[in-house]
Amino acid sequence: MIKALQFLSNRKQSFDGNYLLVGDNDFLYLFIKNQIIDKSQKKDEIFIFDCSDKSDSMDKLVNALSSQDLFSNAKLIIIKNINKLNKKNSEILLSNINSDLPHQLLCIDNNFLSYDYKTKSNIIKNQSSKEFSKIFNTIDISTPFESEMNQWVHLFADELNIKISSAYSKKMIEIFGNNFSEIFNEMSKSSLLSNDEEYLLELLETSKVQKNKQLWELNYAICDRRVDSIFENGLSIMKQYGLLYLINSMFTIIEAIFITKKNNGTLLDPLSRNIKGNLLKRIIPATKNYTIEELENAIIIFSETDLKIKTKKIINETEFTNIINGVFRIEG
Repeated sequence: MIKALQFLSNRKQSFDGNYLLVGDNDFLYLFIKNQIIDKSQKKDEIFIFDCSDKSDSMDKLVNALSSQDLFSNAKLIIIKNINKLNKKNSEILLSNINSDLPHQLLCIDNNFLSYDYKTKSNIIKNQSSKEFSKIFNTIDISTPFESEMNQWVHLFADELNIKISSAYSKKMIEIFGNNFSEIFNEMSKSSLLSNDEEYLLELLETSKVQKNKQLWELNYAICDRRVDSIFENGLSIMKQYGLLYLINSMFTIIEAIFITKKNNGTLLDPLSRNIKGNLLKRIIPATKNYTIEELENAIIIFSETDLKIKTKKIINETEFTNIINGVFRIEG
């Protein structure tokens, strides 16, 4: 199994093979699928089969594999949710795939991968997917850690024919974290406007202003403990910039409230350096909205979530909901 970054970085890649994509990142699936459609020779027709859709029969897929139109060279056959196949249908499908097959196959398993600490690599959990990985080029499309994003930004820049520097890449990651879709969409828009990096950096600063506005609204809501507003602004920030950025931002405010409360309402100088403007005036009143026990519990939840993000594959929406319920909602 090869990582998506390594696969896409290979400039000699033909995109003509049969591929199995495994992992949780929908953007990477769509990006690689589009690369195959754009660059592969076998794209006269696209046939999509969803193994989780009960209205799609295995006979329909087998017929698509065996058929070849007189005036068409080949199809690109996309088989989604291949991990949903039972053993019988998996064996039927495998028996119909051979080296003489005229069509190109792209199979997708969007399950989270397991992590093998011994080999320090991701591994496939589903048995059907394991069998297909033996005969397909298998690509890991798990969401990468933020430390890999600099390479992704440069890869996207090459794809969009944008010349960028490390300053641009750093600014992009600072704003969007490891949110693939937002990074690529922002770079796509920029590529249509200009190739002047100075101008592109100005556009990013505009995005940063919008980000800061949302962050101020979130911070005010945390201080006031307005749960609905925390949820609304937090969800928007998470979708744009990632869960890790969100919890780090939340933690900064909760930690300031906690330390101020422990010091009988005194805001310490080191904290005031990290918190600017009118938000400073809200920290002391905010101590009345949380108990010491609630703040201690909040810090534990943020710490545990941070560790999960860095060591495991998680569902961001689930962890975000756990934070809202565990940190901000008042029981009873």
